[in-house]
Amino acid sequence: MKPLTIPETVTVGEGAGEGVGGAGPAIAGTAHTVAASMAKSERVKKRNIDLLLPRRKALTLGLALLLAACAGGAPRGNAGAAHVLRIADLSDPSSLDPLLAHDQDTIGYDLLVCQTLVGMDAQNRLTPVLIGRVPSRSNGGISSDGQTIVYRLRKGVRFADGVELTSADVAFTYRAIMDARNPVLSQDAYRRIASLSTPDRYTVVIRLKRPWNAAVSDLFAQSDFAFGILPAHAFTSTALQHAPWEERPFGSGPFRVTEWRRGDRVVLEPNPYFSPKPKLARIELRMIPDRGSALVALQAHDVDIAPILPQSIAQTEDTPGLRVLRTPENATEWLTLQTMQGPAREVRVRRAIALALDLAALEKAYQAAYPRAGAFLPPVLQWHDSGIHAYAHDLRTARALLGGKPIEALLVLASGNAAWLRMATVVQQQLASAGIRVTIKTFTTTLFNAPGGPIRNARFTIAIDGWLGGADPEQSIVFSCSQAAVNGNNISRYCDPRFEALFADQQTARAAQRRRADFLAMQRLVHDALPVIPIYYEVYFDGLNSRVRGFGRNMLRFPVAPESWDTAAR
Repeated sequence: MKPLTIPETVTVGEGAGEGVGGAGPAIAGTAHTVAASMAKSERVKKRNIDLLLPRRKALTLGLALLLAACAGGAPRGNAGAAHVLRIADLSDPSSLDPLLAHDQDTIGYDLLVCQTLVGMDAQNRLTPVLIGRVPSRSNGGISSDGQTIVYRLRKGVRFADGVELTSADVAFTYRAIMDARNPVLSQDAYRRIASLSTPDRYTVVIRLKRPWNAAVSDLFAQSDFAFGILPAHAFTSTALQHAPWEERPFGSGPFRVTEWRRGDRVVLEPNPYFSPKPKLARIELRMIPDRGSALVALQAHDVDIAPILPQSIAQTEDTPGLRVLRTPENATEWLTLQTMQGPAREVRVRRAIALALDLAALEKAYQAAYPRAGAFLPPVLQWHDSGIHAYAHDLRTARALLGGKPIEALLVLASGNAAWLRMATVVQQQLASAGIRVTIKTFTTTLFNAPGGPIRNARFTIAIDGWLGGADPEQSIVFSCSQAAVNGNNISRYCDPRFEALFADQQTARAAQRRRADFLAMQRLVHDALPVIPIYYEVYFDGLNSRVRGFGRNMLRFPVAPESWDTAAR
């Protein structure tokens, strides 16, 4: 979804990624620092969220405690008061405005304060939040031509200062999204709007430029981004940066920000006008620099919830009073194969690479913590094709497809993630058995995703990456011809007119069954053409103190029903 800037702790053979050659399959090179600007393209959503978070080397308990202390999250013997929830937050947000948040964790926590019109529950179903019902053709909320959407706001919804939320606030938020002065990461969905009108205080009418089936699950919804509705009366204009509101952000959500100590913590307390009344008296988002320090704080009961990596699951579950919450995500990790140039431009070579991989052996690189993938759409999405399976390991056929000719290949990945590095070395070894000589090059996270980096300029044979999508299956599609450009997300440069026709049809198909058939067919085409080789489906792991009640997330990692969260005293 949104790229994160993550400090690298594992650097092996960083290079500029020019060409394929090299000194052989060994990982070689000298680590260096690369300063590059991250592209602010609105479609930059390359997957580097969890797996680019570094796996830290073993720390002594004392050092880890010191790190946590420096972040304001050190154990202080505080067992935790009832109705107070303390969450380890790895991000240090530059903004708490939902329109300006660029990392996934901050986007999710912004929803505690500013609500969207449409939400998503724990079963990943669309649900009304600020509206009475989700618009559809069957309930009259979407016109017969599919171009007009009518949202009917719930009456009596109040911001945390007591002012009622009305259609004017939705219109203000839309204008702020489209205001060029605001560094909103994605305007794509909202550019599809021809007009937004407010015929009365509780009605919002959107007219689309053309029919679009994913509109309701994307516009003012918990989706790829989550643009909560802002209180128009709290701003002097639609220029949002440095607005006084951000010192004590409030919206219509169950909580409001009462304190923001930058680099330390954000404190939230209940919105007195929210119904039902939240069970928690306070939420503290404590800024902790990495998962290692967060885990130490969790084990010391200084925080109640902390994100953890697979290698920490056993340690967490073995700690008295802790448990692990597993949330399947709309995310797939895969190997991208370059179809525009180099050896992988031929489908027989891509098929040979797929057959040469032993996914059972590759599983060990990520400790078998995730479900093995077949189709590029994960099982949490409707219309995932469970009948598609990974290519079986068949070294003999792989060698035959290559015709006994040695092939040189370049594998690129972002540095700082031990699991990805282990995967790279396993892939290197397995492909060598088929006659494919692989050189591995790593790049800083910034350079890996930048316009001048290897994946944007197609300077690779294989890339370890993946995708985190939104609420609608359409938002997990990165194989369109229009995306096959330097600033696009189709880094394999795959382009197939049959795929284009299916993608276009699903956008406007009136029958759900027809749209389902389109997505099933797209998954089959990708499976056969192999612009990517799916490896596993992502799962998000939270370490929880046993005193936590009701905490949950949906497939987008966003919080679910925070008004029902609670904690017991220890």
